[in-house]
Amino acid sequence: MKARLQRAFETLGWAGTALLLVLVGLYQGIQQQVLTVELLWLSLEVVWLDAVSASLVFTGFLLFTGLLLIHEVSTPATNVTEITDGPKLTAIIPVYRDGNVLHRSVESLRQSSYENLEIVIACEPDDEATIATAESMADDMVSVMRNEYPGSKAGAIQTVVERSASDSFAVFDADEVVDEAFLASGMGALHIEGHDVFQGRRIPEPNGLVETLAYCERVTFHASYKLVELTGFRNCRSSSTVFTREAYETVGGYDDLLTEDLAFAHKCYRHDLSVRQARNYTSLMEAPHTLADFWGQRKRWRIGQVEVLHATLTGQLTDGVRHRRWISISRMITSIGGSVFLLVLLSKLFVLVLLNATLYYLLPIFATALIAAGVGWADARAGDIDSVVTIALVAPLVYPVFGVLMLKSILEYAFSWDGTWYHVEKTGA
Repeated sequence: MKARLQRAFETLGWAGTALLLVLVGLYQGIQQQVLTVELLWLSLEVVWLDAVSASLVFTGFLLFTGLLLIHEVSTPATNVTEITDGPKLTAIIPVYRDGNVLHRSVESLRQSSYENLEIVIACEPDDEATIATAESMADDMVSVMRNEYPGSKAGAIQTVVERSASDSFAVFDADEVVDEAFLASGMGALHIEGHDVFQGRRIPEPNGLVETLAYCERVTFHASYKLVELTGFRNCRSSSTVFTREAYETVGGYDDLLTEDLAFAHKCYRHDLSVRQARNYTSLMEAPHTLADFWGQRKRWRIGQVEVLHATLTGQLTDGVRHRRWISISRMITSIGGSVFLLVLLSKLFVLVLLNATLYYLLPIFATALIAAGVGWADARAGDIDSVVTIALVAPLVYPVFGVLMLKSILEYAFSWDGTWYHVEKTGA
């Protein structure tokens, strides 16, 4: 009974808050803004709706960040020093119920141009099916370890780092298809250019409607990161990532959190580590195939954002440089708040629909489709995906779900989340 009441309160809370934000957006959208220009012989007064300003500013933001992303992903992957041999590199693949997709990462890593490489599959000790699959792949290059800190990806990575003699590591998800030059570039970035962490880009394979929605969602997030990177912040995750042992130990490794990779990125920033972001090195990952999986996975990531902010505010994560800590916290708050604010912004744009101001409400829709298609064109040219037509059509559907998803995640974390996480089923196709 108590659980039902709690869920009912949570549902009323996010629905009521969402409605309130929509009403605020509608009210603000119809407010008039006035610009008066006084000349010697002329007084000119220009009046427009707040909704028009919102449309123009949002369109400008989309185009600015999106064009930066298009430029980065379309730049030939020759601006990083590649080395094909050097210090031993340990590639870690943490797995849990991933036996049917494990071949994607293992086989693509076998094709890596970096030669001094070992691949370690880190399994959960009670996941016998995946352990059996992993052991069937073991040979001189591939080995299997059992997670000595069961229940988390962070623990699996820690197990391998502690038991390995390497000073360089790379981490991948089980379903990643890794660019054959990625590790050679990562080791060049670490050992020739002197960076602490090297980060590539992962994209969901847009081979269906839901899968394309997932692809477009990643495009919008990568574009938004471009603005944040002007502060010096770089995203470095627990997939498509190469790092030194020293960097790992400096930040205290990955934390046992829902989004351990987000926490790692913020800790690297707070400790002033040098992170080389290279989105023109692309790994493919299997996208969710159903709307339920898409919603569940994205909600897990948003709850993880809230958890990392909470852990930071309560002092559970390493501090690092003081001013960078405050910038890091500000980055988390603005990211979460910005997603919620989208409900207000989209309500303002809806005012333009009601007033039949076609040009102004089509501008952000067109900009969203243009940027997604531009990134899709770069990925298609690189041979990573097939077509950009569906991407351009689906992209505008992404933003309406952001605000509701984040708002629901905040309240679920506060009232009913019990620490469990959503696991997306992968087909391995």
